Amino acid sequence: MSNHIANKIEAKDKNLGKILNDERFKIDVFQRDYRWQRKHIEELISDLSISFLSNYKEGDKLDKYDNYDSYYLGPIVICEDTGSLSIVDGQQRLTSLTILLIYLQNLQKELGLFEAEIKDLNKYLYVNKAGRTSLILDIPEREDVFELLIRGDRHLYVEDNDNESVKNIIQRFEDIQKLFPDELKRKEVLPIFIEWLLFKVVLVEIKAFSMKNAYTIFETMNDRGLNLNPTEMLKGFLLSKVSNNEKSFDLNELWKEKIGLLKREVGNESDLEFIRAWLRGKYADSIRQTKQGATNEDFELIGSQFHSWVRNNGEEKIGLTTEEDYFFFIQSDFDFYSDLFLKLYQYRNESFNEEVKNDSFYVSNFYSIADSLSLPLYISPVSKVDSKEEVDTKLEAVADFLDKYVNLRLLQGRSITQSTIRYYFYELIKTIRHKSLNELNLIFQTELTKLQHDFLERASLKLIYMDNSGYYHYFYARIMYHLRNEPVDFRDLMRSRRQSSFILVRILSMEDVIKLEGEEGVEVYDFYINSVVGYCLIRRFEWFEFHNIHDPLDKLRFLSSKGYLPELNGVKMESFNSLVDFFDARSITLLNNIESIWMVK
Repeated sequence: MSNHIANKIEAKDKNLGKILNDERFKIDVFQRDYRWQRKHIEELISDLSISFLSNYKEGDKLDKYDNYDSYYLGPIVICEDTGSLSIVDGQQRLTSLTILLIYLQNLQKELGLFEAEIKDLNKYLYVNKAGRTSLILDIPEREDVFELLIRGDRHLYVEDNDNESVKNIIQRFEDIQKLFPDELKRKEVLPIFIEWLLFKVVLVEIKAFSMKNAYTIFETMNDRGLNLNPTEMLKGFLLSKVSNNEKSFDLNELWKEKIGLLKREVGNESDLEFIRAWLRGKYADSIRQTKQGATNEDFELIGSQFHSWVRNNGEEKIGLTTEEDYFFFIQSDFDFYSDLFLKLYQYRNESFNEEVKNDSFYVSNFYSIADSLSLPLYISPVSKVDSKEEVDTKLEAVADFLDKYVNLRLLQGRSITQSTIRYYFYELIKTIRHKSLNELNLIFQTELTKLQHDFLERASLKLIYMDNSGYYHYFYARIMYHLRNEPVDFRDLMRSRRQSSFILVRILSMEDVIKLEGEEGVEVYDFYINSVVGYCLIRRFEWFEFHNIHDPLDKLRFLSSKGYLPELNGVKMESFNSLVDFFDARSITLLNNIESIWMVK
């Protein structure tokens, strides 16, 4: 390659469809791990859905997408490399978008769209070049897991010996299944969203023609010494308002100590999570509306550029007027709430903590609302003047509320995606701000009573349909945890590849029903076998034994004898006159357990 070509650099804005169409990407071995966590996927899904829905109007047809605003997703850096494009920077986003496209491919089939409405997404997943067909993201160790996801394998589990990338790909796919908004799952909306995603979501493709140049660009874009993150920019602004050098030095040391502690204990981006949660919980007053042309408000601006938000709103919304105000904002508020955030992280991620009286923090964290909503909710009512006991009790109250809210809502078949509940939680965050414990409990009791009333109006588990086996698993894990006779880490009831872990199984198939009740039983039992009461958890190592039982009654006896129907408390299967009796008895006992765990006392 000539020096002229090697030194060439191209930068073009391209929509996602153009970037992924008819290209083959590879990733150098030293930067192959896919590390995105739930919070990253959650933010991506939220940003995309909010941007799309701010353009979409009821009744829009497919061709309308071209009039929608574009969404800029940032730059990627690639290098021409012997027939492939090597991704130097941007593989996290491209991998995540590929996972999203796979989900959308499967979702189109599940919704039963007409053939003319289905977008063939294979052309953005596969490429045929130089006589070889491969995935567009041509990374050998990820090939198997991508192929399984594309085929729609619902029994894909993380194995202990899977590499980090494979584990994260599976987990992020499951996150998308939980987080993807119901508003976009409608038959008349999904095709428009897919077109918009492919052709109006834009990245800047920076292409180099030598690896040396590619990594020079990468290092320039990510040089921490030149490109301060929002936390550092916020610190710089706040310290610039403190003229006393000695005080400024002490504040800088405090800031570095607290941010360093958060990063060590929680993770590299915990400083951003903390500051967003803190400012949203204590100061945000507005949120972007869904109407076309709406602009970002406090909630969104704090999420994307909180350093600018503080600079523009410090006096009006935080009360930062004098030098003393800025001093105490770091010395007192920042110090207090960073410690609170760390305490909250520990409560949510430790199965046993001597400082808390219940385990709602921990067990509810396995299936909860978005962190961008829950973390500000925790912080909102807590004040610096609260005693340690008051702080812990307020946090427990929030944890208990979130646990009840999430499960009562899901048991009604209602969504907990961020886009669905963000306005409700935004108002709730403002409502409970700085409230006393008594006021807080009264607000939560009022909110839960409404939700509980809605649930009881349709309190028959046999009528609950949720295409959400992930929640079914969590629901039965909570029932088993509630009925446990000995201490157990809740994590052990959740799914993993360990042979001793639990998996979700359908108790009876329609073939089983026909064996017992004849063809006339099909319509009657369709309600039961596909609803919550039609499932249970069993240990993985006993699945084959259960699967190979052909007599339906023997299946029920097996589950009962092994303790997999703990809510029935050892009732013999022979005591039921029919399958209807069995399922109805199970419905009643499960409702009793729901009342014990999640109803307002």
